[in-house]
Amino acid sequence: MSKPPIHCLLDCLALAVRTETNFDDRPAYIGVWNAPFIADENGFAYYSETIDPDTEFVQFERMYGNGIIRWNDASASKEDHFRQLEQECEGTERFRTVITLVDLFYMPHSAICYKLKHLPHIVIVRRGDDGHWFVRDPFFEWEGEVPNSVLFDALTCERLSAGVTVDGLRLREPEPENIARMFREQFSMDASQLVTVVDAYLRHIADGSPGYSVDTLFATIGQVGIVAKRWKGFGLVAGFFADQGGCDPKELLLLLEQLMAKWENFVLTVVRLGVLGKHEKLADARVKLSQIAELEYEVKRRLWGLFGKWEAARLESII
Repeated sequence: MSKPPIHCLLDCLALAVRTETNFDDRPAYIGVWNAPFIADENGFAYYSETIDPDTEFVQFERMYGNGIIRWNDASASKEDHFRQLEQECEGTERFRTVITLVDLFYMPHSAICYKLKHLPHIVIVRRGDDGHWFVRDPFFEWEGEVPNSVLFDALTCERLSAGVTVDGLRLREPEPENIARMFREQFSMDASQLVTVVDAYLRHIADGSPGYSVDTLFATIGQVGIVAKRWKGFGLVAGFFADQGGCDPKELLLLLEQLMAKWENFVLTVVRLGVLGKHEKLADARVKLSQIAELEYEVKRRLWGLFGKWEAARLESII
């Protein structure tokens, strides 16, 4: 079953769970709505040297056990990194999934980035035939072969690198008590950071704060859109609780569709701001953002309700 694109690293980890085990991968997305990103007067970015991917690995290991083998050396040269990748993929056995970071500028399957812009991305790789590599990209729902030279060029991006192997034989099925604990840790009814920091940026523009501009917001709104995809994690986690608790997540999923559509509408408003430079549209943008916050609250309220029913059913089964 295909999944919506949510978070390129977690999408790869979840695919490893689906491929190498018979465990449910949806608990892996608990807390994805809190995944960090950069927000300051320079705009927004879903990646940075200051964002440590190990945070996601630790979260995954808390849920599924110590099945991640970290082989990447961040200080290594590209040549050494490629050799590390080759060694890790030598005789790759069943139940093992090798994950690495690539630069989409060099990956032909990325129509929005190929030969246009450098963006880091996470994919699954394994040795193919005749000097090729087989690549699986669950975020873009693509798989295929690329030549050895292409993968070499694509490894690392703007001093960023990552490389792990998921050993399916070392993974464990998430325990219900652990799922409940981690969900409570990661869940809050407060507005998400995405809503609050974008609203703060709009307020800074309206107030004429130094360094904040419509041009910068316009230039980086695409990266905010990538962050917004993480809201889709609400749907997967809701589906898990509903299936296990005997409930119907339909109402939440409909609200989530509205939330994503409202976000796209907000982005169009920002694009008009950037193209036309009409600052009077800032008030409209903030109104739409407040509507997004209201929809997000309703999605969260229903998710909390589904969690409560799941937990009640779980505790009843114990008794």
